[in-house]
Amino acid sequence: MSDNPFFSITIPAYNRAYILDETLDSIRKQNFENWEVIIVDDGSTDNTAEVAARLGKEDPRIRYVYQDNAERSAARNNGASHALGKYLLFLDSDDAFEPDHLSEIYELLKSKEFSVCMVFSNLNYLTESGIKTPQIPVMKEGEEFEYVLMQPITPSRVCVHRDIFKRFKFDTAIVIVEDLVLWTCIASEFPVYQITKHTVNYRIHDGNSVDLSRNSYLDRYKGLKRFFEHADYKDVSIKIPGSIKTHLLAECSFNMARHYEFVANFSKMNSMLWLSFKHKSSYRNKEKLFMFMKHYPPTRLLLKLAGKSL
Repeated sequence: MSDNPFFSITIPAYNRAYILDETLDSIRKQNFENWEVIIVDDGSTDNTAEVAARLGKEDPRIRYVYQDNAERSAARNNGASHALGKYLLFLDSDDAFEPDHLSEIYELLKSKEFSVCMVFSNLNYLTESGIKTPQIPVMKEGEEFEYVLMQPITPSRVCVHRDIFKRFKFDTAIVIVEDLVLWTCIASEFPVYQITKHTVNYRIHDGNSVDLSRNSYLDRYKGLKRFFEHADYKDVSIKIPGSIKTHLLAECSFNMARHYEFVANFSKMNSMLWLSFKHKSSYRNKEKLFMFMKHYPPTRLLLKLAGKSL
């Protein structure tokens, strides 16, 4: 292992022994070779430790760190604290890099004179039917702060200078939007650059797709409220336009209403529709009205009678 790797790649892993080989293989195939990997075992109960030990013997650039289960943000922060590299990356254990991912980042950093900055690339979706390449908006110069707030950027796409982590880290008190919060904090003080080439493969599966049976947007809502209102973020929050705050909170509230509609809790659904309306009265009003009317008792009765008459 080099004492001075250029890139340090943290991989948080919880019961992912079955896929670590594939994930690490995407790093070992990089055409830029000055890297190290820190696998952070987040309290796994499978044989993640054994797989990581074998991988470390096969390639000394791979290291293993164990921690009691504390979730992704703590694992990423832990990995960064052990990093020797100048720039930090965060690869989720079921995602993968294209072979030119590190070299593309290196060339961009070289063009920026290896400044203290954040870089992110575009991604592909890795599905059961193959790789799909989505259309991703190009970030315009001068609009970096608003872009990282409004466009989802998964951690596997991101590279940051290690000095940035002396100022900002993943917030372990926030779930789901911990990445959005960190990128926004970084963009409030440091340059952010986009690589428009699609160099990361993001795996789509049940664990990261929208599941209306679970109220995942509640954690997102709580995280955004902390970001917008907690004293820890007052210097960043004050820079966020009110229109963006209300849009994001209205979106969360609306999606919580969709969850409660799915589980047939129509009282809660109506409460979330009203909350969404309070945050932003113009947000998806036709859909809100349709949801409300569809489950309003007189409307349900009319629909039932109409069905019988058909």
